[in-house]
Amino acid sequence: MDPPTLTTMVVLYNVNVRLNTNLLLESLPLTDSIIKIEKQGVPSRGSSRRDLIKRRAKKAPAKRTTGFGHNSITLVSLDDGCGTLKQKEITVKIFQNGVFHITGVLDERYDRSVMARLRQHILATCPQAVGVPDDVAPIHAWTQETRRVVLMNYKTRLQEITSLSRETLYASLRKSGVRTEYEPAVYPAVKIYFPDAKWIAKVFRTGNIILTGMTTQEECGQLMTALQPLIHSIHNHENGSPRAYSD
Repeated sequence: MDPPTLTTMVVLYNVNVRLNTNLLLESLPLTDSIIKIEKQGVPSRGSSRRDLIKRRAKKAPAKRTTGFGHNSITLVSLDDGCGTLKQKEITVKIFQNGVFHITGVLDERYDRSVMARLRQHILATCPQAVGVPDDVAPIHAWTQETRRVVLMNYKTRLQEITSLSRETLYASLRKSGVRTEYEPAVYPAVKIYFPDAKWIAKVFRTGNIILTGMTTQEECGQLMTALQPLIHSIHNHENGSPRAYSD
């Protein structure tokens, strides 16, 4: 298999202050780098590249007043890792309890840069949204941040494979007792589960593979090591026939 390439990370930050997300939604100024802010059920301010993508019309979801997203806002930031990386859009969901849920990250320099910019911007332009005692300045209260990677996705591919028989792979894995799933009408890949580690490998007909569920680069290496013999086991069930790799 080709060496794995990181495609995205999901990172959580916890800060030691509460945030009034309604005030941030109404009052936090947009800038050249903070380009969009929105909340479920409320018209957004600004726009992002994703807004230009044409999508099929969908029924408006039922308006909720509780649950995930009700007490949060979503912000889109253009970031280049303090000038060290290619500029890209980073999505940040901000919760009232001081949790920042950051997606679209390809390098930790992106999320660290975004957090530094947001802290500076919020404290400078909307300090009233930072929940602190009356006798404490917000800049003195927002002093701690903890960072945690909660998901890493990688991609790889089988070398010299252009058309893999997913049916053969699926049958072979099931016969070997491997937990797997293949429903071509629902999703075009064979999903291979590693339940002890909560990893999933998704193998496509083209030989492309998506790896998900990891939180460190070391885990990705372990998943690759565990996956390789499973993928190549289809040779054993077809007596080494190359037909196992064709539809």
